[in-house]
Amino acid sequence: MKIKETDLPGIGKKYGVLLKSGKELVIIIHNTGRREIYLMEDEEPSCFIELTDEEAKELGFLVAGVTYQPVSAEKMEMILQQVVMEWIKVEEGSNLVNKTIAQLEIRRRTGVSIIAIEREGKVIPSPDPYKEKIESGDILITVGTRPQIKVFMELCGKCST
Repeated sequence: MKIKETDLPGIGKKYGVLLKSGKELVIIIHNTGRREIYLMEDEEPSCFIELTDEEAKELGFLVAGVTYQPVSAEKMEMILQQVVMEWIKVEEGSNLVNKTIAQLEIRRRTGVSIIAIEREGKVIPSPDPYKEKIESGDILITVGTRPQIKVFMELCGKCST
C-alpha cells in the first residue's frame, strides 16, 4: 500500500492511499481535528464521510483490530469442534445453590467457565465470581469441552440441560 502525505497550509494534512483495487482513499485531517474521507474514482469522489476527532479515533481502533481480531475459518472450526456452550438449569437442592462461583472453584475443578447467568428473564453477563450467588432456577450459560461440562454436571448435582 502506498501512502502520499501532503501539507495543506492553514488547513492540516492530506493523505492519499492507493488501494489494491486501483481506487484512491483521500483523508484530510483538519487542524481542528475534523476528518474528511473521500473514495476517489477517476479523480472524482464517489463517497464522502466526515468524522469528528473522537469518531476517527474509534474507527481507527476498529480498523486496526484493537477491539476485535478475526479468527481464520480453519482455526474457528477447530475451536468449535472442541468447545461447546451449554445452558444448564440449576434445580432445587443443587450443590451450587447459595454459593458463589469462586467458593465452588468451578473453573479450577471442572475447566468450565460460567459466562452469564439468566435469572428471572434477565441476563447477568460475566457474573462476579466472588459476589454473585447461584440461585435455584438460575440458568447458567457455560463454556467448556464436552468432558469438562460432564464433570461440571457431576459437581452440580441437581441440574439439567
